Amino acid sequence: MPNDPASNDIVNYFSSLLRVLGLEDRGWDPHVESEALVNDFHNLFSVDLPADKFPEPESTHWRLGLLIYSHVVEMSAPYEILLNLIRFKLNEGYSPNPYFKYLNTKEQKDFERYGIKTYRKIQIIKELALRARLSIGEIFDDYYNADLRNAFNHSNYILTDEGFRARLDLSGMKTFTISYKALDKKLTCAKAFVAAFLYMHHQTRLAWGERAGEGIPYDPHYKGLMEVLVDEEKLMCGFKVHWPNYSESYYQRKKDGIDMVNCCVSIPNATLELMVGLYARKPGKFSPLVEEGQEPRYTPLEISGDPARWPDDFV
Repeated sequence: MPNDPASNDIVNYFSSLLRVLGLEDRGWDPHVESEALVNDFHNLFSVDLPADKFPEPESTHWRLGLLIYSHVVEMSAPYEILLNLIRFKLNEGYSPNPYFKYLNTKEQKDFERYGIKTYRKIQIIKELALRARLSIGEIFDDYYNADLRNAFNHSNYILTDEGFRARLDLSGMKTFTISYKALDKKLTCAKAFVAAFLYMHHQTRLAWGERAGEGIPYDPHYKGLMEVLVDEEKLMCGFKVHWPNYSESYYQRKKDGIDMVNCCVSIPNATLELMVGLYARKPGKFSPLVEEGQEPRYTPLEISGDPARWPDDFV
Protein backbone atom coordinates (compact mmCIF):
# COMPACT_ATOMS: atom_id res chain seq x y z
CA MET A 1 0.00 0.00 0.00
CA PRO A 2 1.47 3.39 -0.96
CA ASN A 3 2.12 6.01 1.71
CA ASP A 4 -0.68 8.17 0.32
CA PRO A 5 -3.35 5.78 -0.98
CA ALA A 6 -6.08 8.43 -1.18
CA SER A 7 -4.66 11.20 -3.44
CA ASN A 8 -4.32 8.92 -6.47
CA ASP A 9 -7.02 6.68 -5.10
CA ILE A 10 -5.82 3.10 -4.60
CA VAL A 11 -9.46 2.06 -5.15
CA ASN A 12 -8.95 2.90 -8.85
CA TYR A 13 -5.97 0.54 -8.94
CA PHE A 14 -7.94 -2.26 -7.32
CA SER A 15 -10.89 -1.53 -9.61
CA SER A 16 -8.59 -1.95 -12.60
CA LEU A 17 -7.35 -5.35 -11.41
CA LEU A 18 -10.87 -6.55 -10.63
CA ARG A 19 -12.64 -5.00 -13.65
CA VAL A 20 -15.20 -3.34 -11.42
CA LEU A 21 -18.75 -3.19 -12.79
CA GLY A 22 -22.11 -3.39 -11.07
CA LEU A 23 -23.92 -6.24 -9.32
CA GLU A 24 -23.80 -9.48 -11.29
CA ASP A 25 -24.87 -13.06 -10.67
CA ARG A 26 -23.03 -16.21 -11.75
CA GLY A 27 -22.37 -16.90 -15.39
CA TRP A 28 -21.81 -13.45 -16.89
CA ASP A 29 -18.03 -12.99 -16.84
CA PRO A 30 -16.54 -13.87 -20.26
CA HIS A 31 -13.01 -13.66 -18.86
CA VAL A 32 -13.66 -16.86 -16.88
CA GLU A 33 -14.48 -18.66 -20.12
CA SER A 34 -11.49 -17.13 -21.89
CA GLU A 35 -9.08 -18.40 -19.25
CA ALA A 36 -10.62 -21.88 -19.49
CA LEU A 37 -10.40 -21.85 -23.29
CA VAL A 38 -6.74 -20.77 -23.26
CA ASN A 39 -5.92 -23.61 -20.85
CA ASP A 40 -7.88 -26.11 -22.97
CA PHE A 41 -6.01 -25.13 -26.12
CA HIS A 42 -2.68 -25.29 -24.33
CA ASN A 43 -3.45 -28.88 -23.31
CA LEU A 44 -4.89 -29.74 -26.70
CA PHE A 45 -1.65 -28.87 -28.48
CA SER A 46 0.17 -31.51 -26.42
CA VAL A 47 -2.18 -34.30 -27.58
CA ASP A 48 -1.18 -36.53 -30.48
CA LEU A 49 -3.93 -36.40 -33.10
CA PRO A 50 -5.12 -39.81 -34.37
CA ALA A 51 -4.08 -40.18 -38.03
CA ASP A 52 -7.36 -41.79 -39.07
CA LYS A 53 -9.31 -38.72 -37.89
CA PHE A 54 -6.81 -36.03 -38.86
CA PRO A 55 -5.04 -36.99 -42.11
CA GLU A 56 -3.31 -33.57 -42.31
CA PRO A 57 -2.16 -32.98 -38.72
CA GLU A 58 0.12 -30.05 -39.61
CA SER A 59 -2.77 -28.15 -41.20
CA THR A 60 -4.95 -29.04 -38.24
CA HIS A 61 -2.44 -27.48 -35.86
CA TRP A 62 -2.37 -24.30 -37.95
CA ARG A 63 -6.17 -24.12 -37.82
CA LEU A 64 -6.21 -24.61 -34.06
CA GLY A 65 -3.48 -21.99 -33.72
CA LEU A 66 -5.56 -19.53 -35.74
CA LEU A 67 -8.56 -20.21 -33.51
CA ILE A 68 -6.67 -19.38 -30.33
CA TYR A 69 -5.06 -16.40 -32.06
CA SER A 70 -8.46 -15.03 -32.97
CA HIS A 71 -9.72 -15.48 -29.43
CA VAL A 72 -6.66 -13.89 -27.83
CA VAL A 73 -6.84 -10.88 -30.15
CA GLU A 74 -10.50 -10.28 -29.28
CA MET A 75 -10.33 -10.84 -25.50
CA SER A 76 -11.61 -7.68 -23.78
CA ALA A 77 -10.14 -8.09 -20.29
CA PRO A 78 -6.41 -7.75 -21.10
CA TYR A 79 -6.92 -4.49 -23.00
CA GLU A 80 -9.28 -3.05 -20.38
CA ILE A 81 -7.04 -3.94 -17.44
CA LEU A 82 -3.88 -2.66 -19.11
CA LEU A 83 -5.49 0.61 -20.16
CA ASN A 84 -7.02 1.24 -16.74
CA LEU A 85 -3.68 0.54 -15.06
CA ILE A 86 -2.02 3.07 -17.37
CA ARG A 87 -4.81 5.53 -16.55
CA PHE A 88 -4.09 4.96 -12.86
CA LYS A 89 -0.41 5.71 -13.42
CA LEU A 90 -1.42 8.93 -15.19
CA ASN A 91 -3.92 9.75 -12.41
CA GLU A 92 -6.81 9.65 -14.89
CA GLY A 93 -9.12 7.45 -12.86
CA TYR A 94 -10.95 4.21 -13.56
CA SER A 95 -13.73 3.37 -16.00
CA PRO A 96 -15.40 0.10 -17.06
CA ASN A 97 -15.20 1.65 -20.55
CA PRO A 98 -11.66 3.01 -20.37
CA TYR A 99 -11.47 3.96 -24.07
CA PHE A 100 -14.44 6.29 -24.45
CA LYS A 101 -12.88 9.57 -23.27
CA TYR A 102 -10.01 9.13 -25.75
CA LEU A 103 -12.28 8.68 -28.80
CA ASN A 104 -12.97 11.53 -31.17
CA THR A 105 -16.45 13.05 -31.46
CA LYS A 106 -17.57 10.80 -34.32
CA GLU A 107 -16.26 7.67 -32.60
CA GLN A 108 -18.09 8.59 -29.39
CA LYS A 109 -21.30 9.17 -31.34
CA ASP A 110 -20.98 5.78 -33.07
CA PHE A 111 -19.82 3.88 -29.98
CA GLU A 112 -23.23 2.64 -28.78
CA ARG A 113 -23.98 1.14 -32.18
CA TYR A 114 -20.57 -0.09 -33.32
CA GLY A 115 -18.46 -0.33 -30.19
CA ILE A 116 -14.70 -0.01 -30.65
CA LYS A 117 -12.51 -2.10 -32.92
CA THR A 118 -9.51 -4.00 -31.62
CA TYR A 119 -6.95 -1.98 -33.56
CA ARG A 120 -8.35 1.23 -31.99
CA LYS A 121 -8.10 -0.26 -28.50
CA ILE A 122 -4.45 -1.04 -29.14
CA GLN A 123 -3.87 2.41 -30.62
CA ILE A 124 -5.25 4.12 -27.49
CA ILE A 125 -3.18 1.89 -25.19
CA LYS A 126 -0.05 2.77 -27.18
CA GLU A 127 -0.80 6.50 -27.01
CA LEU A 128 -1.33 6.49 -23.24
CA ALA A 129 1.64 4.21 -22.66
CA LEU A 130 3.87 6.77 -24.38
CA ARG A 131 2.47 9.50 -22.15
CA ALA A 132 3.20 7.31 -19.14
CA ARG A 133 6.69 6.54 -20.50
CA LEU A 134 5.97 2.84 -20.72
CA SER A 135 7.47 0.86 -23.61
CA ILE A 136 4.73 -1.70 -24.13
CA GLY A 137 3.60 -0.80 -27.66
CA GLU A 138 5.90 -3.31 -29.34
CA ILE A 139 4.12 -6.11 -27.48
CA PHE A 140 1.08 -5.60 -29.69
CA ASP A 141 3.18 -5.14 -32.82
CA ASP A 142 4.66 -8.58 -32.24
CA TYR A 143 1.33 -10.38 -32.61
CA TYR A 144 -1.44 -8.14 -33.95
CA ASN A 145 -2.10 -8.02 -37.68
CA ALA A 146 -5.43 -6.55 -38.80
CA ASP A 147 -5.45 -8.35 -42.18
CA LEU A 148 -4.77 -11.71 -40.53
CA ARG A 149 -7.41 -11.08 -37.87
CA ASN A 150 -10.06 -9.99 -40.39
CA ALA A 151 -9.42 -12.80 -42.86
CA PHE A 152 -9.75 -15.49 -40.23
CA ASN A 153 -12.68 -13.93 -38.36
CA HIS A 154 -14.64 -13.63 -41.60
CA SER A 155 -13.65 -17.13 -42.82
CA ASN A 156 -12.04 -15.55 -45.86
CA TYR A 157 -8.76 -17.45 -46.11
CA ILE A 158 -7.16 -20.70 -47.20
CA LEU A 159 -4.05 -22.59 -46.11
CA THR A 160 -1.83 -23.35 -49.09
CA ASP A 161 1.49 -25.13 -49.48
CA GLU A 162 3.26 -21.79 -49.07
CA GLY A 163 1.25 -20.28 -46.24
CA PHE A 164 -1.88 -18.32 -45.31
CA ARG A 165 -3.69 -16.58 -48.19
CA ALA A 166 -6.75 -14.30 -48.25
CA ARG A 167 -8.67 -11.88 -50.46
CA LEU A 168 -9.09 -8.38 -49.04
CA ASP A 169 -11.94 -7.41 -51.37
CA LEU A 170 -14.61 -9.04 -53.54
CA SER A 171 -12.69 -8.45 -56.76
CA GLY A 172 -9.70 -10.43 -55.58
CA MET A 173 -7.40 -7.65 -56.75
CA LYS A 174 -6.26 -6.97 -53.19
CA THR A 175 -4.79 -9.96 -51.42
CA PHE A 176 -2.98 -10.82 -48.21
CA THR A 177 -0.44 -13.61 -47.78
CA ILE A 178 1.78 -14.60 -44.90
CA SER A 179 4.36 -17.38 -44.87
CA TYR A 180 4.11 -20.17 -42.32
CA LYS A 181 7.31 -18.92 -40.69
CA ALA A 182 5.85 -15.43 -40.21
CA LEU A 183 2.48 -16.88 -39.20
CA ASP A 184 4.14 -19.07 -36.60
CA LYS A 185 5.75 -15.97 -35.07
CA LYS A 186 2.40 -14.15 -34.89
CA LEU A 187 0.64 -17.12 -33.29
CA THR A 188 3.48 -17.77 -30.85
CA CYS A 189 3.65 -14.12 -29.79
CA ALA A 190 -0.13 -14.02 -29.27
CA LYS A 191 0.05 -17.08 -27.02
CA ALA A 192 3.05 -15.61 -25.19
CA PHE A 193 1.17 -12.34 -24.65
CA VAL A 194 -1.92 -13.92 -23.14
CA ALA A 195 0.14 -16.36 -21.05
CA ALA A 196 2.26 -13.52 -19.65
CA PHE A 197 -0.80 -11.37 -19.00
CA LEU A 198 -2.70 -14.12 -17.17
CA TYR A 199 0.39 -15.02 -15.15
CA MET A 200 1.12 -11.44 -14.07
CA HIS A 201 -2.54 -10.79 -13.28
CA HIS A 202 -2.63 -13.95 -11.16
CA GLN A 203 0.63 -13.09 -9.37
CA THR A 204 -0.50 -9.55 -8.64
CA ARG A 205 -3.75 -10.75 -7.10
CA LEU A 206 -1.80 -13.39 -5.17
CA ALA A 207 0.59 -10.76 -3.80
CA TRP A 208 -2.27 -8.56 -2.63
CA GLY A 209 -3.98 -11.63 -1.21
CA GLU A 210 -1.12 -11.92 1.27
CA ARG A 211 -2.43 -8.73 2.89
CA ALA A 212 -5.81 -10.33 3.62
CA GLY A 213 -6.98 -9.98 7.19
CA GLU A 214 -5.25 -6.64 7.77
CA GLY A 215 -6.95 -3.33 8.45
CA ILE A 216 -4.76 -1.04 6.36
CA PRO A 217 -5.03 2.75 6.88
CA TYR A 218 -6.60 4.09 3.70
CA ASP A 219 -8.39 7.40 4.19
CA PRO A 220 -6.69 9.80 6.64
CA HIS A 221 -9.66 12.18 6.63
CA TYR A 222 -12.55 9.81 7.36
CA LYS A 223 -10.21 7.23 8.93
CA GLY A 224 -11.30 4.39 6.66
CA LEU A 225 -9.44 1.08 6.94
CA MET A 226 -8.91 -0.96 3.77
CA GLU A 227 -9.16 -4.75 3.92
CA VAL A 228 -8.19 -7.01 1.01
CA LEU A 229 -10.72 -9.80 0.35
CA VAL A 230 -9.62 -13.16 -1.06
CA ASP A 231 -11.24 -16.17 -2.69
CA GLU A 232 -10.70 -19.86 -1.96
CA GLU A 233 -7.39 -19.75 -3.86
CA LYS A 234 -6.13 -16.88 -1.66
CA LEU A 235 -6.26 -14.52 -4.64
CA MET A 236 -7.46 -10.97 -4.13
CA CYS A 237 -11.08 -10.88 -5.28
CA GLY A 238 -12.23 -7.62 -3.73
CA PHE A 239 -11.77 -5.05 -1.01
CA LYS A 240 -13.69 -3.67 1.92
CA VAL A 241 -13.36 -0.28 3.59
CA HIS A 242 -14.30 -0.21 7.25
CA TRP A 243 -15.55 3.21 8.40
CA PRO A 244 -15.34 4.36 12.05
CA ASN A 245 -19.14 4.76 12.30
CA TYR A 246 -19.58 0.97 12.03
CA SER A 247 -20.49 1.06 8.35
CA GLU A 248 -18.54 -0.44 5.46
CA SER A 249 -18.19 -0.31 1.69
CA TYR A 250 -17.09 -3.34 -0.27
CA TYR A 251 -16.75 -4.84 -3.73
CA GLN A 252 -16.15 -8.53 -4.39
CA ARG A 253 -15.87 -10.44 -7.69
CA LYS A 254 -15.98 -14.24 -7.41
CA LYS A 255 -17.05 -17.12 -9.63
CA ASP A 256 -20.52 -16.87 -8.15
CA GLY A 257 -20.81 -13.28 -9.35
CA ILE A 258 -20.24 -9.74 -8.13
CA ASP A 259 -21.37 -8.43 -4.76
CA MET A 260 -21.10 -4.77 -3.81
CA VAL A 261 -22.42 -2.66 -0.94
CA ASN A 262 -22.25 1.09 -0.39
CA CYS A 263 -20.31 1.77 -3.57
CA CYS A 264 -21.06 2.53 -7.20
CA VAL A 265 -19.15 3.26 -10.40
CA SER A 266 -19.15 6.97 -11.25
CA ILE A 267 -18.42 7.43 -14.96
CA PRO A 268 -18.29 11.28 -14.78
CA ASN A 269 -15.79 11.17 -11.90
CA ALA A 270 -13.88 8.17 -13.30
CA THR A 271 -13.84 6.22 -10.05
CA LEU A 272 -15.66 3.81 -7.79
CA GLU A 273 -17.40 6.04 -5.27
CA LEU A 274 -17.61 4.76 -1.69
CA MET A 275 -20.44 5.72 0.62
CA VAL A 276 -19.40 6.36 4.22
CA GLY A 277 -22.76 6.09 5.96
CA LEU A 278 -24.06 8.68 8.44
CA TYR A 279 -21.98 11.69 9.38
CA ALA A 280 -21.67 12.70 13.01
CA ARG A 281 -24.00 15.50 14.16
CA LYS A 282 -21.17 17.02 16.20
CA PRO A 283 -17.95 15.45 14.92
CA GLY A 284 -14.83 15.24 17.03
CA LYS A 285 -11.23 15.57 15.87
CA PHE A 286 -10.83 11.91 14.89
CA SER A 287 -13.24 11.78 11.95
CA PRO A 288 -16.32 13.53 10.53
CA LEU A 289 -18.05 10.18 11.07
CA VAL A 290 -17.44 9.96 14.84
CA GLU A 291 -19.28 12.04 17.43
CA GLU A 292 -17.25 14.26 19.72
CA GLY A 293 -16.29 12.39 22.88
CA GLN A 294 -17.05 8.95 21.39
CA GLU A 295 -14.68 6.19 20.34
CA PRO A 296 -14.55 5.01 16.70
CA ARG A 297 -16.37 1.71 16.05
CA TYR A 298 -15.30 -0.46 13.13
CA THR A 299 -16.95 -3.61 11.76
CA PRO A 300 -15.03 -6.90 12.23
CA LEU A 301 -12.30 -8.01 9.84
CA GLU A 302 -13.31 -10.86 7.53
CA ILE A 303 -10.75 -13.52 8.50
CA SER A 304 -10.18 -13.01 12.23
CA GLY A 305 -13.54 -11.55 13.15
CA ASP A 306 -11.68 -9.00 15.31
CA PRO A 307 -12.84 -5.38 15.12
CA ALA A 308 -10.73 -3.26 12.80
CA ARG A 309 -8.70 -0.60 14.58
CA TRP A 310 -7.04 2.61 13.40
CA PRO A 311 -3.37 2.47 14.48
CA ASP A 312 -2.48 4.97 17.19
CA ASP A 313 0.81 5.92 15.53
CA PHE A 314 -0.68 6.59 12.06
CA VAL A 315 -1.26 10.29 11.30
